Amino acid sequence: MVTGDNMAKHGIRKTNPQLMLQIDAFKAHARQHQANIWRELARRLEAPSNSYAKVNLSRLNRHTTSGDVVIVAGKVLGAGSIDHPISIGAPSFSDSARSKILRAGGIVLSLDEIAHVSPTGSHVKIIR
Repeated sequence: MVTGDNMAKHGIRKTNPQLMLQIDAFKAHARQHQANIWRELARRLEAPSNSYAKVNLSRLNRHTTSGDVVIVAGKVLGAGSIDHPISIGAPSFSDSARSKILRAGGIVLSLDEIAHVSPTGSHVKIIR
């Protein structure tokens, strides 16, 4: 069985060309800004998609404070509620999660946009 950590060793690549470009961009961003958070995000995105995180808003509400910048390497789901604004980037959002985040005054970002919010990765949390 080949896991996400061993994909590069075994030459297995993702079939989604847009995702592969994002992964390569995060690796380059990590080298350019010497920010390991982008390398860690790339590693998590290289893993099989069935191991991606599925994070509910209730977890985000518990583990964040107002104004936090958060990355989810997976899908953000709308179970629960969020009562403070956060900036969040993820590959996928459910419709209810997107609307609840925006209603709380938060910002929903794509993975391409999240690296430009904090290039060095300081004060960015990866939530699993």
